[in-house]
Amino acid sequence: GTLGGITAALVSNPADATISEMKKAKTDDGPVVIFQRLAKEGGAKALFRGLGVRMVFYTLICSGQFLVYDAIRITLGVGNDDLKLYLDVLGGALRETGGPI
Repeated sequence: GTLGGITAALVSNPADATISEMKKAKTDDGPVVIFQRLAKEGGAKALFRGLGVRMVFYTLICSGQFLVYDAIRITLGVGNDDLKLYLDVLGGALRETGGPI
């Protein structure tokens, strides 16, 4: 969960910064124009403002999701072999039918 949260924060932070700037600017400029303005005026620092907080937040969210998943899996008595069997059966069914489409 930690690596997933950090990766999610790194990837999504420029988009989050752009959206935040769009809300503050109150102009009709699109996201591309705002992103370019942020990059030009503030550089990478402006695009990654608030990254530390987002890393902590996303890490907690991802770790929490894994915790809930494992808790439910253990409560229901589902083991790794059960999950592997389910995925094998599902994969075989999708190969036979050509997939969900």
